[in-house]
Amino acid sequence: MSKPRPSFSVTELCGDKSEEPSNERRRRQAVQMLMVMAASVSYFVMGMSLSFPNVLASDLLSDNTTLFNTQLQFQDWQLDMMGSIVTIGSVPGFLLAGWMLGRLGRRWSMAISVVPGLMGWAAIALSLNATMLIVARFLDGVTCGMVTLAVITYATEIPDTSHRGSIGTIVILMFLIGTGIGVSLGIFLTWYQVAFINVGILLLYTTAIVPCLPESPTFLAVVDKDKAALKVLAGLRGNYADLDAEIKLLKQLNRVTDATSRWGALLSAENLKRILLLSCLFFIQSFSGTAVVRVNATRILEASGVNLNRDISTTILMVVPICGVFVLTSLTDRIGRRLCLVVSMAPMVLAYCVLGCYVFLNSYEVTAVSVVPLGSNYSSYSQSIQRIESEENEWSWLPLACLLVCIFAMNIGIESLPWHLSSELFPTTIRSQAMSVCTVVGSVFAAAALQLYSPMQDFLTPAGLYWTYAGVSFLGIGFTLLTLPETARQAVG
Repeated sequence: MSKPRPSFSVTELCGDKSEEPSNERRRRQAVQMLMVMAASVSYFVMGMSLSFPNVLASDLLSDNTTLFNTQLQFQDWQLDMMGSIVTIGSVPGFLLAGWMLGRLGRRWSMAISVVPGLMGWAAIALSLNATMLIVARFLDGVTCGMVTLAVITYATEIPDTSHRGSIGTIVILMFLIGTGIGVSLGIFLTWYQVAFINVGILLLYTTAIVPCLPESPTFLAVVDKDKAALKVLAGLRGNYADLDAEIKLLKQLNRVTDATSRWGALLSAENLKRILLLSCLFFIQSFSGTAVVRVNATRILEASGVNLNRDISTTILMVVPICGVFVLTSLTDRIGRRLCLVVSMAPMVLAYCVLGCYVFLNSYEVTAVSVVPLGSNYSSYSQSIQRIESEENEWSWLPLACLLVCIFAMNIGIESLPWHLSSELFPTTIRSQAMSVCTVVGSVFAAAALQLYSPMQDFLTPAGLYWTYAGVSFLGIGFTLLTLPETARQAVG
């Protein structure tokens, strides 16, 4: 059995910095932000990866030619697979990263994690058919899983405790910038040219950026490399922190587990409870529509009767999510993770309900006049069709507005905080192992939500699907308030 984790305040962990000059504090925090930003370049490519189905789908509407002048042909299930196969591929990536982070450390893990992605993006650029693209996307998914664990762990262990949440949102910001830039590049470049650009970025990351980053001081302290840990901490915490005390406290936080195996330590009652809580949160994240909306924004609007051009796609996939993350950055350390999740899901409930009602009423009216009743006046029927088309044009902005609200709101919390909580709820000794389990569960749920998008629409109708997302979001609010512990401004080891 593992003992309960002790609670430490920010002052206990980092020392009393009341005498630290403000310019010194800003300098240190700027260094921490730059380190996290550099580590998150792979997350930038991950954002381009997860928005790639939108780039490909947009290209297919005008030209389905490959680099070698073969023609791409996709069935609906294959288009669904372009999104879901990445999350399926991330499962072995999570498991491998869970072992690698504990053995090789954070820096080497970040460098190695992009290797499958390099091969995947090269294969995407050279693909001749849909099958090759799906296999290549699986390799890219392996990198997405490894990168998620390595970068989020690094971003959790580098910053000061008091700013861990806000600095950690840099990772999500880089992801969203990558999402938007990927779609923007798709306006001017073909899908295989975008793939070649990602190959170049990942090569730069693994050969030039990661080698310049220091190892996580938390990891160094836990593996008893105290001198190396003190050297890194001196640059991160400054001259006004008690570095020896921080090393001591980090070791104490990571001695609470007395199991001989790090994987075995996950079987303690406390850790199993936290894994179960995070698994439920990942289910809520996936089946509240976050993955589906991110990957299939264009298809959702087309199904709602809105013709979305590339400029609007870029706005939705880049500007709106970034605005949401800026709100998250300002709130996460002030009001805490739990309230951020509530503030995120509440507008989603309303937006999904309205979108479902719009789609339901729209389809009902069209169905009601789709067949001319025997003996009816044809001119009267024609006028009914014109009236309905006029009403549709009048309210055609509503599905777009609902989607904008959903995308903005999900980026305030439910889109990213489950991943960060999976890092914050466990100490360093078992962090990578616990994160790998939680994120595997999260990826399975995300893959299921993406692959079931078309079948759920057929079974529930589009309106029923959006109402289902609204119901899951509503249940998520209650679950968050009743069960999730708060981690803001708490030492995590």
